[in-house]
Amino acid sequence: MRIDFSQPYDDTYREYCVHCHAEAIEWITVDGRKKCVCGSCGRRSDRAIVIDPAISWWTDETGEYWHESAGVFVRDPQRRFLFFRRLAYPFVMTVPAGHVDRGEAPDTAAARELTEEVGLGGGKLRLVTSAHLLGDACRRGSDAHLWHAYLLDVAAAPQEVTVNEEGESPVWLSLDEARSHRLTFAVARIIETHGDELVGVVREG
Repeated sequence: MRIDFSQPYDDTYREYCVHCHAEAIEWITVDGRKKCVCGSCGRRSDRAIVIDPAISWWTDETGEYWHESAGVFVRDPQRRFLFFRRLAYPFVMTVPAGHVDRGEAPDTAAARELTEEVGLGGGKLRLVTSAHLLGDACRRGSDAHLWHAYLLDVAAAPQEVTVNEEGESPVWLSLDEARSHRLTFAVARIIETHGDELVGVVREG
């Protein structure tokens, strides 16, 4: 999404309607899912254009609105990974992930999101890839993310995983099983391009 409308760059948190760009957003919950309604044009949307000085964001030379994100592929000894269903746009399966705060190291953000979203902590995060992904849409109005993907091995899959208010239905899946589900753009792309590395397969030649 391009920010092609006038808005102040004054380090103030702001939310704009994706349809009319009015600064008149109210967040609501519909059937357990987070959505918003514009007090100006009256239209509902799954997301808004959120300008948050607390997170790492920028616009490029075309006006494309970029965010920086980090996520963790948590792998158990059976090479299954922890996924859950998002209750905020996009309403699909994902791994623990979120936006990188301004001035925050990506690995710190990944560890923080892992704890905040699914209550897991500790262990060594290994960077799998850092990729610029155009087409990765989030509820804060960005369609472009610099995404840092990490791998974390756990000795055993916890019997119970509790997801915070952003998700539900945690499940451990192989990558083949995960591919049969609707996944976020970033997670699907990383599985497509780095699946062998995630499961620990070494290709010769």
